[in-house]
Amino acid sequence: MEGIPLLVILGPTAVGKSEIAISLAKKIKGEIISADSMQFYRGMNLGTAKPSADEQKVVPHHLIDLLKPDVPFNVFDYAKEAEKIIKEIHQRKKVPILVGGSGLYIRAVVDGLFENPKIDSEKKSIAKEKLRNKSTDFLYQELKKIDQKASQKIHPNDRRRIKRALEVFYTTGIPISVLQKKKPSRAFQTLLIGISRERKELYQRINKRVEAIFAQGFVDEVKALLENGYTENLNSMQAIGYKETVVYLNNERSLTETIELIKKNTRRFAKRQLSWFRQDKRIKWITFDNEESSQDVAVKIETLLKKSHFCI
Repeated sequence: MEGIPLLVILGPTAVGKSEIAISLAKKIKGEIISADSMQFYRGMNLGTAKPSADEQKVVPHHLIDLLKPDVPFNVFDYAKEAEKIIKEIHQRKKVPILVGGSGLYIRAVVDGLFENPKIDSEKKSIAKEKLRNKSTDFLYQELKKIDQKASQKIHPNDRRRIKRALEVFYTTGIPISVLQKKKPSRAFQTLLIGISRERKELYQRINKRVEAIFAQGFVDEVKALLENGYTENLNSMQAIGYKETVVYLNNERSLTETIELIKKNTRRFAKRQLSWFRQDKRIKWITFDNEESSQDVAVKIETLLKKSHFCI
């Protein structure tokens, strides 16, 4: 198999990916590239489970603390930056390890992502106005009419992706499913490893993590972001944990209610992540047993790499 070796370690939030990746990277001379859509924002540490400074010293990490929270950075920007870093790591004769739970970002790196066509600002404004105040069900029915293939891939409740697909069609006249066929090819020898746990155990870990970040000062982290002018209107501040805590800081919800809501929203997010990943039959799944350490799982992955003839 040709191409740059790229190892991907993915899975739902709180499953233990980071610890496993660090243990494995030390064994195979790897460097970690974050595939978390929020870790590249500075000042957003506890809520994104960002690797600590000590962990980042043990193994080099990339695409972390790149930008201020008000700087736009989309999946296409991410894919271009990640591809550049993967090539640089390979040139240093190290193994690039893509680690995270953002399925769209991982797919963009592994399979490529079509570049949005240049759109006239006036056309874009007209398209946005056309979609304004329409129900999600109405928009989805519109999508089914103009792009059947896209409607089959997008969940009927995923308003953001439905609107994007409609905007692309209204401004270019080309269905988004057609444009997506023009994705660039990736010169990677990719192996995707999924980390899973029993559902009950995963949810317990999520609950404990949420409690831990509040004990470590998460409210102060969110407060500092707001004081620096990063308002709740920013995409970055809509991340789970941050948006709920802003409501608490506005005295619209108690702290106890906020913590419980974040736990619930994070569990739902983990369920959506698993649904996304289960669609990709290339992923080789490893179950993280509660009695195992991250080092034990790293050994399992190393054995799998050898069996798969993955070049390290």
